[in-house]
Amino acid sequence: MLTLKQSPIAIIGILFACGLAEGEPSSLRLTIALCAVFLTVLYVLVCNRLNHKRHERETEMFR
Repeated sequence: MLTLKQSPIAIIGILFACGLAEGEPSSLRLTIALCAVFLTVLYVLVCNRLNHKRHERETEMFR
């Protein structure tokens, strides 16, 4: 799960990719849109993993 500070970046990344791919874009724009989607998904996965590790550490501290 993303935090409130991380979510806007992911949303902007997907909206940027959708804006590039709208209509009949050139192959260059489609390539850039695909890269934007890939980077956004990678960003979400990394943030998710970091948040999960942070939560595990905080849980261990209270035991």
